Amino acid sequence: MAKRSPVIRQMLFFCSTLLLTCISHADIVQGMDTERLARIEQMVGKHVDNKTLVGASALVARNGEIVYVKTMGMRDRENNLPMEKDTIMRFYSMTKPMTTVAALILWEQGKFHMSDPIAKYIPQLTDLQVYVSGEGENMVTEPAKGPIRIIDLFLHTSGFSYGFTQSPVDKLYQQFNVRGEGRNGEQAMAELAKLPLVHQPGTAWNYSVSTDVIGYLVEVLSGQSLGDFLEQNVFKPLKMKDTGFFVPQEKWDRLAKLYTANPANGETVHMTQEPLGDFKSNPVFQSGGGGITSTILDYYRFAQMLLNKGELEGVRILAPKTVEYMTSDHLPESVPYVPGEGYGLAISVTTEPRLLPVMASKGNYGWAGLASTYFRIDPVENLIMIGATQYIPPNGNPYRDDLRTAVYQALVE
Repeated sequence: MAKRSPVIRQMLFFCSTLLLTCISHADIVQGMDTERLARIEQMVGKHVDNKTLVGASALVARNGEIVYVKTMGMRDRENNLPMEKDTIMRFYSMTKPMTTVAALILWEQGKFHMSDPIAKYIPQLTDLQVYVSGEGENMVTEPAKGPIRIIDLFLHTSGFSYGFTQSPVDKLYQQFNVRGEGRNGEQAMAELAKLPLVHQPGTAWNYSVSTDVIGYLVEVLSGQSLGDFLEQNVFKPLKMKDTGFFVPQEKWDRLAKLYTANPANGETVHMTQEPLGDFKSNPVFQSGGGGITSTILDYYRFAQMLLNKGELEGVRILAPKTVEYMTSDHLPESVPYVPGEGYGLAISVTTEPRLLPVMASKGNYGWAGLASTYFRIDPVENLIMIGATQYIPPNGNPYRDDLRTAVYQALVE
């Protein structure tokens, strides 16, 4: 066999090295290992396989590119309909960042100041009482020592509540159901004013209907319904074609069913009594705290706008400094939240990753929804993760921690 010349040998060595380099990097997309990303299906999918979740979907994006999106299981088990990328789901409290963005658009226009008392714009919320002791006819209250400021509503330091516990005040929330059907925003605020605050404004963090009040503030200041304002200023500009406060009839077949655990045996069953109704008609009071339905792809576009500091594909929704303000921790040291986490405007913000039981970067932010929807944005890694299923309660399944672990362990560059 003829000997190869030194030049040919060098060329072959270069080509083989280049080939090996290409092969070794062929499974890296935007610094994420695709084989490791595939673990998301294993780690999230196991909850579908063991039937604690009926269906789930997951999306990961980095550097402005979707690097992973996967659907698992069913959106409707009873009719054997699969979970799909355009499946519409109830995002409940993941509505809050959207309502916040709507309000911040008005803030940028000078429509209000963060330090303004909310009663300046919603006079029903004047002269509120604060819970002291007792319950029922024996409940003792005292006057609020100061007003609820608009910033208190964003931070959930207003003193309002949600009715999620069996405390004396929450029992009143359950009875009145501030967001009940048939009541408009003005009537809802009047009913809310009858309920005592759980603490003096600005002194503690308590998850509450505060963002519903922000939603009504948007209506008062804009002269539009919250849904119309969001459609015009957020959803339509961002091409979020399947997002709104109700699902039109022509899209009902894409709406996932809601599931919960049977209290008798723990089995996952269809939930027939849905919080906030069935989302198939436009509600009289559009809940800024929990009324949005959307798809995982639509919500990604909203999240990418935030990660891009207010802009997506040449369309600007907010200024960069406004997004920075929204996604910064605003809680004073005297108002504790969760170890390692602070609170921005309707979102939690990681302040000390070392104190968390999950992987994180300092400054990452996001929120979750009642039906176990979840999103997190990591500006340090230029990363977005979204998980979506339809299971209540949200703490009834650990899939979110599994999703987060699977996403971060796939980061290799």
